[in-house]
Amino acid sequence: MSVYQKCIPHAYHASIFEIPYQTLKETGIKSLFFDLDNTIIAYDETVLSEKHIRFFKKLQKDFNIVIISNSHYKRVSGALKNFDVPYVWLAKKPLKSGFKKALKLAGTKKEVTIVIGDQLMTDVYGATRFGIKSILVASVKRKSDRKITQINRKLEKIILKKIEKKLPDLYEERLKAYVHEQ
Repeated sequence: MSVYQKCIPHAYHASIFEIPYQTLKETGIKSLFFDLDNTIIAYDETVLSEKHIRFFKKLQKDFNIVIISNSHYKRVSGALKNFDVPYVWLAKKPLKSGFKKALKLAGTKKEVTIVIGDQLMTDVYGATRFGIKSILVASVKRKSDRKITQINRKLEKIILKKIEKKLPDLYEERLKAYVHEQ
């Protein structure tokens, strides 16, 4: 499987709030691994809002939740200080090590886990390489991206064009809305 094929998510939704979690539960998903930055909160936000905390506490009734982030400890622990949830910081996505740690924290298996994130090059590609399904969401606030993420976004554009050309049906189904919402 080529790199561009590994960047195709299993689904796309405009935000974490629009994902059909009941359907995921019905299909056997038991664990949700969420990226933090620009998936849950913007890079320029420092802590989860009450809305986010209520949302995740509701999800915890049905799923194991783990936050898996490439950000440093202070950023991740600070953002999650009002919400008790396991997390992996400096996950080094798309490398496999962060996903392995998250699986261990959740006490789950790949087959019943889904990764939710806003980047093709880290979240989707990393999940696919590790053998976990993924859901891509639009960035919360793309203008707040860090420099490394801005570079990833440029690579992402190249990958998206390749997918559109080589796999137009999958592009149409899973990525076109993502491209147009950015």
